[in-house]
Amino acid sequence: MSLYAPRAAALCPNPFCAIELELAAQQCPKCDEPLAVGLRDAMVEVDVAHSGESWTEALDKLESALHFARRERYKGLRVIHGSGRGSIDSWEGPGRIRREVLNYLQQALSDSDASLSPEPHNPGAHLITF
Repeated sequence: MSLYAPRAAALCPNPFCAIELELAAQQCPKCDEPLAVGLRDAMVEVDVAHSGESWTEALDKLESALHFARRERYKGLRVIHGSGRGSIDSWEGPGRIRREVLNYLQQALSDSDASLSPEPHNPGAHLITF
């Protein structure tokens, strides 16, 4: 399942139109609906590791947050996945959410205009910038 089209990142807020729009669009080309641009400097934050989530719940949360951030035209997403203390070789246990989240993001963002980078001075978070 694709998170979003690589270039068309937002949807027209008009429920009768709802076409995909370029992120930089200021007006819908179909219905002329003005588009909100005030949120572009803000980032959405999602913590997928510190409420007792399983790794599948963490990925569901992450995918929902990505959809929301793109649809609402935020600048990006701050993903808190935890630092994954424990053995790097163990598939289950500590660090699994971090590994799964990073693998998912690298694959999901590989053909999009978004960039993924570690948060400076915090090994338990990454930043996605659209």
